[in-house]
Amino acid sequence: MFMKVFISTNIAGVFAFDEKKKMVHYSLFSPDPVLIAERLNDVKKGELIPEEENLIKDLIRSGYKQVAWDKKIDFPGMRCLYEPDNMAKAILQKDFRKLALDLQFVKDQAELNKLLSEVNIQLTKKELRKEKKDVILMRAIAVIDDLDRSLNTMSEMMREWYGLYFPEAERLIRDHEQLAKTIHKEGRRDDIKDKKVQKYASITAGMSFTEDELNAVQDYAKNIYSMFKLRDSLSLQLKRSTKDVIPNLSAVAGPLIACRLVSLAGGLEKLARLPTSTIQLLGAEKALFRHLKSKDKPPKFGVIFAHPLIQGAHPNDRGRVARLLAAKLTMAARADFYTGNNMSEKLLADLKSKLKPGKVKRR
Repeated sequence: MFMKVFISTNIAGVFAFDEKKKMVHYSLFSPDPVLIAERLNDVKKGELIPEEENLIKDLIRSGYKQVAWDKKIDFPGMRCLYEPDNMAKAILQKDFRKLALDLQFVKDQAELNKLLSEVNIQLTKKELRKEKKDVILMRAIAVIDDLDRSLNTMSEMMREWYGLYFPEAERLIRDHEQLAKTIHKEGRRDDIKDKKVQKYASITAGMSFTEDELNAVQDYAKNIYSMFKLRDSLSLQLKRSTKDVIPNLSAVAGPLIACRLVSLAGGLEKLARLPTSTIQLLGAEKALFRHLKSKDKPPKFGVIFAHPLIQGAHPNDRGRVARLLAAKLTMAARADFYTGNNMSEKLLADLKSKLKPGKVKRR
């Protein structure tokens, strides 16, 4: 009795069939959807569950020496062959409902349908609870980008409003955050400490504001300044998170661009599967559609245009720099998803060596 035995596991338990498609041993699960979901989840991860272990021991006691199944596991006293699509799986897919009734795993088809539904619900819950840190990064960068859009709009309105009172300050303080801080903390023309601005306090062309009107614009500036501080706090947190979740991509692209790439792709896994040419153009979809529709010039880059290497390159070199950068970003994303190994230093060194003067050819 040394024939090969085929093993497969499904919602009812673990089953073994000989070469004549006859079931020789089986080990049923308890009809508890939570327990079954845990077992199937362990099977999916390639782990040996107790029912499988007991079944193999029964097979050894029965004299069987060789099993074929969809696991890469060694077991003392048994030769285990890896066959992902073995005969047992095909038999269970075809005759599962009949076996479940014949072995009295369930009373009838209605009970089986109910159990299948409950097990699938449990498996879905487990899948949703899986740690997907890239999703957190995607949500965080979406909030930061939304804050940026809101801050730009609100800051322009703040400038127009305060500019009625002190136009010289609005023109001289070009940074939105600095202006919001100045209005919030100092506000009155005579209270502004910046010497370049203060000298215009007595000769301003601005109109007079009542106490209530000035308080209103200061309250508005205070909220804008708070939003800037929130944006800074979220960015700092995001930078810390990217070092753990996407260390290679973060090192090559920078934390914010890296998160935007992950978000635009729909996740780290999807980004890792994209070709370099697509990664290079992520974020430039509208320009690409215009090119396809009206034969405008094709875009050379998407969100990676904000990368310091592209910004610092000669305009004629930016296309080639973008291609080189996108190639390294592709490698970085795949390293982060498939291996988790930090090879950022090697990627950056290789990228910098290819961007040395004389190596980037102008077109």
